[in-house]
Amino acid sequence: MRLFFGGYLDFYHPQRRNWLDVEINQPELLVDVLTRLGIPVSEVQLVVLNGENVDLRETVVSAQDEVKLYSAVGGG
Repeated sequence: MRLFFGGYLDFYHPQRRNWLDVEINQPELLVDVLTRLGIPVSEVQLVVLNGENVDLRETVVSAQDEVKLYSAVGGG
């Protein structure tokens, strides 16, 4: 899965970048993936899965998915 960190969420990327490739062996709740990566779910305001807005707490992701995460405030 490709994971995009929008806004200040790149703070949670190991190298402070916008994209991270995450290995997923089977479909999994996105909340569980983020928890495993140390990304606080409370910091995520908007989730886009393969180009569509989705509910973070109900979303199941697979290896081929592209997920974009955005914080409530992007800074400026």
